[in-house]
Amino acid sequence: MVFSRTACFRRLFGMTRWIGVWALSILIIWDISTVWSLDLNLPETAYQGDMVVGRSEPTAEIWIKGKRQLMGPQGYFVLPIPRDRKTDFRVTVKSKAETRSRIIRILAYPWRTQKIKGLPQQYVTPTPEQQERVISDNRKVLNIRGDHPYPIPFFIRKGFIRPVNGTVTSPFGLNRVLNGKPKNFHSGVDFAAPIGHPVRCPANGIVRLVDSGMFLMGKTLMIDHGLGVTSIFIHLNAITVNTGDLVRQGELIARVGKTGRATGPHLHWGISAGRTALDPLRLLNRQFH
Repeated sequence: MVFSRTACFRRLFGMTRWIGVWALSILIIWDISTVWSLDLNLPETAYQGDMVVGRSEPTAEIWIKGKRQLMGPQGYFVLPIPRDRKTDFRVTVKSKAETRSRIIRILAYPWRTQKIKGLPQQYVTPTPEQQERVISDNRKVLNIRGDHPYPIPFFIRKGFIRPVNGTVTSPFGLNRVLNGKPKNFHSGVDFAAPIGHPVRCPANGIVRLVDSGMFLMGKTLMIDHGLGVTSIFIHLNAITVNTGDLVRQGELIARVGKTGRATGPHLHWGISAGRTALDPLRLLNRQFH
């Protein structure tokens, strides 16, 4: 019997989810230089909806507005820039010997408005019973985004790739008007693709959620990329992985559909750091060091 490289990896390290996570973490740590300093190594500017990855001495503490940030054992930390952030970021790093601060200037982006018509009205103004489903579905997603069990950034070195090659039909951050009613901004990016088109894993990670029927999102998949960074894929036709699976960049994880609130077949891909939605397109083809 012949096994693929992914299958062999799972057989070697997948005796349990935790053994697999430990193994993947060790591989990543071995691939990262262990030269540390107290310098923050941060950019001077960042756009709204972007994600800044910094690195400092692992024993240091990173603070923003009085809140300590999650840091991995190799000193990596993530700074999500909210879509509506208008003021600059002051990032402070503290060690036993000294304290340093850096300012990141936030660059505004001209968010456009998108008007979508023809949606079934239940997806715009759901009944009380349907709204309860929406609240329950959102709670599942938010609980995962607020839970950070993996401090190793699995996306370091390889970064993120497109999960599909389709045309972008709706970028991140659009102000949305559905059937004439203003709604929340678009929290991900939509790619046009036919039903059944393969969806590939954008970065190494661990499957945290597989749900076969959320009211608005339809078939939904979530992957944890470490350090609080998660991907969500919605409106799927099929999901080919299970909760707890280790998944590698480029691996088949799902197939495009039009389940939930969708006017046609497409993939919605969202990325969050903690509970802050980010622009996935800004993370593509970037190497984080």
